[in-house]
Amino acid sequence: MRLFSRKRRPFLSVIICINDMAREAPRTILSACRPYQKNVSSEDYEVIVVDNGSAVPFTLRDSAGLSPAPRIVSMPDPQPSPVFALNWAATHVARGTHILFAIDGARIFSDQLIANTLRAHSICSDAFVYTLGCHLGPSVQMISTAQGYNEEVEDRLIAESGWPSKPSALYDISVFAGSSGGGFWNPIAESNAFSVSRHLLDHIGGFHEGFVSPGAGLANLEIFARYVQRPDAKNICLLSDMTFHQVHGGIATSGKVQFPTFDAEYRSIFQRGYIQPSFDAIYLGPLRPEAAKFAKIGLPG
Repeated sequence: MRLFSRKRRPFLSVIICINDMAREAPRTILSACRPYQKNVSSEDYEVIVVDNGSAVPFTLRDSAGLSPAPRIVSMPDPQPSPVFALNWAATHVARGTHILFAIDGARIFSDQLIANTLRAHSICSDAFVYTLGCHLGPSVQMISTAQGYNEEVEDRLIAESGWPSKPSALYDISVFAGSSGGGFWNPIAESNAFSVSRHLLDHIGGFHEGFVSPGAGLANLEIFARYVQRPDAKNICLLSDMTFHQVHGGIATSGKVQFPTFDAEYRSIFQRGYIQPSFDAIYLGPLRPEAAKFAKIGLPG
């Protein structure tokens, strides 16, 4: 797919936010670039990795062969919440006419996510294009980590699966994240790889900077609900492309912070509790074989 000439700005800017993810980020970055990403030209997009205050500044030891070459940038004034870094990168670093946000740099992309994101925006420029999320391991990581699942177990699981040479392997060793638990056919709560045009971003706004807690609390859920419920919303769900969360002691996925804490911050900002959105979506296929087991979840009847 060739959406613009070499001399023009990239169509899509992929913004990945990281913090102390020396183990996880290299996998995520590899998954965002060619040759892992299929059916897409490296001229059509850029990959921006925002280091939001890692104790040891992140460096990518081996980027040889990755295309487009990932740009590692440091947030000038890092905050505990990643929303500031994401908004800063979208405004001051990204060159694309469309922006893809990945708030959690521990989430590996499926291998056609970029190509199908571009396809979706070529169909409808001002669509909100989103993916569902999975957790690597036998169950959602809030549960599996309490049962002995950890980085060492996961490293072995990934290695034995054949990834990255076999991209489809991640589907076999993961489950839906809780926020995507209803499956493709029911409204979900958030996406960890969603994209919008700059025009729509300017109109609806970026991440709400009232979410100041580490990990950003319910910020990702709030921006998702805001976009999918906007007037005359056109929401496109990628039917086979997903993200896969690596365990890393994250604020929410580790269970270290419980929902009442997130709820309190949300109420302090909006003077009401969070309500999961209800919305309609258009599905962009095809349904690939590796995603079939997930497509069966949540079917009516």
